[in-house]
Amino acid sequence: MRGFLIAFTFFTRIPLPIPKNVSSEEFLRSYKYYPFVGLVLGLILWLLAKVLLPYYPPLVLGALILVAELVLTGGIHLDGFMDSMDGLLSARSPEKILDIMKDSRVGAHASMALVGLLLLKFTFLANLTVPMLPILIVMPMLSRWVFQIGMIGFPYARSQGLGKGFHEATQWIPFLLSGVVVCGISYYLLGFAGPIAFGVSALVIFLMASRISSLLGGLTGDLYGAFIELSEVICLVIAFPFIK
Repeated sequence: MRGFLIAFTFFTRIPLPIPKNVSSEEFLRSYKYYPFVGLVLGLILWLLAKVLLPYYPPLVLGALILVAELVLTGGIHLDGFMDSMDGLLSARSPEKILDIMKDSRVGAHASMALVGLLLLKFTFLANLTVPMLPILIVMPMLSRWVFQIGMIGFPYARSQGLGKGFHEATQWIPFLLSGVVVCGISYYLLGFAGPIAFGVSALVIFLMASRISSLLGGLTGDLYGAFIELSEVICLVIAFPFIK
């Protein structure tokens, strides 16, 4: 329970008591609970949608759900997504790309990518029907498992950083076991649309991580955040046509 609370207070902006005297090793091991943090976030979004659906038109509801997710997470992963897009879309050398990603300033590529990502997500959220609402539970849970493919399966590109600690702390057995649970919950909530979204999201993120790692010599913490954001949209794109 303590490990879950550590992960939850790191990944969200929900005001819960922060565990005291957290060691760096304890903090890094909390990665095991990331998908279940996503599950709780998804349950909150699902409950919000259930309550608001009878009172607001689809476009308003989609905007409210999107804003609620940003508030709950503090946009922590969008920051990594924007930094990553600024670097990767710059068409520079690997060294320059890493420098751009480390720069806190927002460039044109980050702005364009952010608009595209939020527009896609909003469009799907604004078209959810009652039978589709469980995807709000699956989407954040799935994304917080899928991104770990990059964290555990590929080297870290920098000599130091928070992401390096997570990369060194991750282990295959907890990762695979939590994947079985995530896939099972996805199937229970969405039928075959769940495992299909699970498999395609994992494949796409693996291929992206492999390509980017080959280019940069590894991945970074910003890319981990980018994978979370991208896998949420991938989940929506893939599952949407199969949900009945």
